[in-house]
Amino acid sequence: MVNKIALTARAPAEEAPPGPARKRRARGRPKGASAGQVRERLLRAARELFLRYGYRAVSSRQIGAAAGVNFAMVRYYFGGKPGLYREILQGVLPAPIAGALQMGGSPPKLADILSNITRVWAANPWIAGFVLREVLVPGGPMRSMFLREFPERLAPLVERAVRAEIERGALRSDLDPKLLVLSVVSLAVFPFLGFPLTSRVFGVSNDEEFVTRFLRHTQALLACGVAPGGWAG
Repeated sequence: MVNKIALTARAPAEEAPPGPARKRRARGRPKGASAGQVRERLLRAARELFLRYGYRAVSSRQIGAAAGVNFAMVRYYFGGKPGLYREILQGVLPAPIAGALQMGGSPPKLADILSNITRVWAANPWIAGFVLREVLVPGGPMRSMFLREFPERLAPLVERAVRAEIERGALRSDLDPKLLVLSVVSLAVFPFLGFPLTSRVFGVSNDEEFVTRFLRHTQALLACGVAPGGWAG
């Protein structure tokens, strides 16, 4: 079951990220915690703090305090706050897409890419908050990193998938691959990126029933428009 979406609004001006605890903490990992546990604590704490307060307002010290570990672990495991953010972004890529990006193998089918992107945004509602707050606003602090980790890596993969399906006759040969990539991403992302509006106007809900119904609709819509012999404007 997909968690219900909850896009967090900008924190009030007087609210600030919680400061680190004043008591002295032993350096290094908490006793008994494995490296994997420490990394997961830091990722979880950073994701929550970044979403609530914004990337710039949160320090490594505050992330460490929220995770219950020494803030030096942020640099030790991730090379610093930017590396921690990058790890958060990379962690949401579904295995088939991540594997195709790393190994350069055969691209997934277009319908599977549409499904994967849709489910990533549905299962990770915090992405929409990050994009709205840190990427789309003028001077967004994480725009360049987000572009490197998502659009600039995914767009060539989707375009390669489109060209492969055109070559084997599964898609119309008159389609513009780049515009088709834009169409696929728009279909998958917009309901969740614009959730405050789409939920009220179109009844969008971030649960498994809606996601399944929406995917059935978008995949059928895509198939009718791109299949050989389909509508051509």
